[in-house]
Amino acid sequence: MLFRSAANGASSSSLAPGASSATSVVPFGSAAASATVGLRTFATMSGAAEAMPAPDAKHTPVGPVYPRASTGRRAALARWITSPQNPLAARVAVNHVWQRHFGTGLVPSVFNFGLAGARPTHPRLLDWLAVELREHGWSLKHLHRVIVTSAAYRMRSAAPSPDDPRAGLDPENRLLWRQAPRRMEAEAVRDTLLFLGGTLDVSRGGAELDPAAADTSPRRSLYLRHTPDDRAPFLETFDMPSAAECSERRESVVPQQALALANGAFALGQSRLIAARVRAGLPENADDDAFIDAAWILVLGRPPDASERDACRRFLREQAARYAAGGLTPFTVGPRAALPPATDPRTRAGESLVHVLVTTSEFLTVR
Repeated sequence: MLFRSAANGASSSSLAPGASSATSVVPFGSAAASATVGLRTFATMSGAAEAMPAPDAKHTPVGPVYPRASTGRRAALARWITSPQNPLAARVAVNHVWQRHFGTGLVPSVFNFGLAGARPTHPRLLDWLAVELREHGWSLKHLHRVIVTSAAYRMRSAAPSPDDPRAGLDPENRLLWRQAPRRMEAEAVRDTLLFLGGTLDVSRGGAELDPAAADTSPRRSLYLRHTPDDRAPFLETFDMPSAAECSERRESVVPQQALALANGAFALGQSRLIAARVRAGLPENADDDAFIDAAWILVLGRPPDASERDACRRFLREQAARYAAGGLTPFTVGPRAALPPATDPRTRAGESLVHVLVTTSEFLTVR
């Protein structure tokens, strides 16, 4: 990958937009490119430092002395970062956005664009998107629209058939011949449970919330305080972002995630609300099949197949019989769900079925 750089000896004025200077083609990431950028930055910073007034000898300063007027150093740095002669910023921004949509960046080492980092899987695509971002006023909205309306993003994520030759040629999907399934982010897991239960507060603004309110507040997870010392346990279980770095999110599949959905008071309470919402949308004389289909479509976004429907029918029948006979012993330890279970055995069996659906891997997977 190549970009044009000002010739050695260029003054700091060459950093301004529209300025003309002699250019030469320099390989991206090379030592020559780093040296050129370093010299230009040093020249700009040195000139800014010389513009600062000398300290007053009459008084001893308590702390650092800052100039009354801006030296222009930050503006010079901003112009250098976004200069057409320095495509690194646009490439990094594009790579981060691409990673959020596809799970992996065009440069897999999103935290390292140097010589020690990974090479781009699609260098021409990375450069084209970087230019597209810059020429549209650094509009991230435009970049998102370009990516999500592309053929690559709209491909199916279903597992390929065993005889598909592409699965053998590119098992890791590095060439993007299909969409890759991804795990839901921690905030999306919590907000989805609130949304499906009909309790999500979508209002904007307001004060931040204590992480302890994650199980009781209907507000979006965006408003929960997140620091190295303050983290919501439910979000932390599902790989919430690190408060110390933002280069990428870590994904994991651990038993604690299944336990948080199966035994957690928050997931259990929301499952009961979801079941009540499904019941409310059905006629009073609706049979079990109608409830099963509506629950699957609401929670998983698709109807069940014949074998899944049969298994759900059997579960509802057997679970309702257990509740009617009093053969299930309630838990006496751990936090209680805010919403108590239904007293009717058939209705409570429906709540249990919805609870099973939200504990599935399919619920946590974006396809």
